Amino acid sequence: MNEYDAGAGDRTRRPLVVADLRPLLGFFSRLPVGASASLEAVVDAFPLVPVVGWMTGAVGAVACLLLAPLLPAAALGAILLTLVVGLTGLNQTDGLLDLGDGLMVHGDAEKRLQVMHDHSAGVGAVGAVLFTYLLAYGALVGIVQTLAVGSGVLGGRPDWFAEDAFRAAAAVAAAEILCRVPYLLLSVNARASHGGLGDAFVRGFRVRHLVVGLVAATPGVALSAWLGWLPALLAAAAAVGVGLGLRRTAERLLGGVGGDVMGASQEVARTAVLLALCLGLGLERLL
Repeated sequence: MNEYDAGAGDRTRRPLVVADLRPLLGFFSRLPVGASASLEAVVDAFPLVPVVGWMTGAVGAVACLLLAPLLPAAALGAILLTLVVGLTGLNQTDGLLDLGDGLMVHGDAEKRLQVMHDHSAGVGAVGAVLFTYLLAYGALVGIVQTLAVGSGVLGGRPDWFAEDAFRAAAAVAAAEILCRVPYLLLSVNARASHGGLGDAFVRGFRVRHLVVGLVAATPGVALSAWLGWLPALLAAAAAVGVGLGLRRTAERLLGGVGGDVMGASQEVARTAVLLALCLGLGLERLL
């Protein structure tokens, strides 16, 4: 994570809507804006965190449009996944590593949190990252290949205005927006597992903030609907399922939600949404 004073976010009230989104972009991505903002400003804007996905998704979508007609699906999937994950600065990947180690431990919440705060990475961390990104890569390749069947455009002759190229780009952007939905579900009326960044984000986060965040995430559903109603329905369900599932797991095994759980939720949700879109596309071809 970027270096912020966690104590600055120690508040029980926050505005419902803010005008300045730069602190969010500076904190949750490597985009060159808002990096010097205070944690208080980030916390104020946090309900609109899906907007970060608008930006990273737009970058990924443009890259997809430029490269899809030129590269085979395997190379395209690797580049797109590297790009969107790299835009986060790997901060959420660090949370995924820590959560993987914490879930491997047998013991109470205190012992699990102690392992998660250890700077060394164990087999749980390696497995969590490996499986998460391997599945995301496979889903991206599957989406491109499914859309390319019969078109002769993706991975074939250059045509940057083909509908299938735009649909592939829409899938990338939709996943980037929807993978931020678990942040909202993990935060609403939640308890923190310990003091720190997670505590700063969940404190004062109420249902009204959840509603604002879900509205900000609706472009992700709209983009996924371009692939079909079934992919859109499965993608939305996947994002919600990851958020609710991780929240239940965190409360049961860790005593509450922390920053590592939040960071991990984004990476797991991206994979879940991409898999859902891939599955939905495959099912629609059969129906």
